[in-house]
Amino acid sequence: MTSFLALLIAHLLADFVFQRSSVIAGKHRRHWLAWAEHGAVHLICLLGAWLLFSPLPLLDYKVGIAFSVIIATHLLADWIKVRQGAAFPLAAFVLDQAFHVLVLLVAAIWIVGDPDILETVATYWLEFQFQAGLIFAAYLIGVFGCGWLNRHLLDSLYPDPTSNDEDEMSTGLASAGLRIGWLERFLMLSAFLVQAWAALGLVLAAKSVFRFEDIKKGRRHAEYFLIGTLISVAEVVLVGMLVLMITSMNGETL
Repeated sequence: MTSFLALLIAHLLADFVFQRSSVIAGKHRRHWLAWAEHGAVHLICLLGAWLLFSPLPLLDYKVGIAFSVIIATHLLADWIKVRQGAAFPLAAFVLDQAFHVLVLLVAAIWIVGDPDILETVATYWLEFQFQAGLIFAAYLIGVFGCGWLNRHLLDSLYPDPTSNDEDEMSTGLASAGLRIGWLERFLMLSAFLVQAWAALGLVLAAKSVFRFEDIKKGRRHAEYFLIGTLISVAEVVLVGMLVLMITSMNGETL
């Protein structure tokens, strides 16, 4: 897995650290120099990361072939994303990055030439399959399921707008509030499962600080904030306790 880690580091550096804004704009304008620079940066990052983090030699024909395939498939995937992903940018980004990581994993397995690596991964997955599924289900329930439940529970309490402009603004804020709730419950549930109680309190304190101006607007805003926060905390605690109880009943630990 060290070889995969080296390839992943190279990808992260080339795609997120050293990719200039002008290169991104150039790719959208279909300037070949932008594509050439992006490929060259990837090659440099691959060479550097391989020398620093991989125990295998750089001067190996497999490494050269793998680097060429990685760069070629990366540029091809980026080209498809630029041409077809404008309508759904978030989905295009996630699929693009998932494809890149898959290519890196396949390349690492091929370079190492260890046929047992897939068997090792499968064995490890089967060992922790129940825990992984339970935690995944807990996040789906705690983050998204409770989010939609809270939206219905608190809908009648949401402060009424006083004008058309405020009506449009309140719609946007409600949508933003839904996503803030997702992130809030994700962080709190994560802190609960690893029993990081200080982090749990930090999330609540940070939310109170950032929402202070909303609370000052009046009693209705304060009540809406307080009830929503308490409901989220209660839901996270219940989901977290349920996960811990199920794992203890099965003789397992998180």
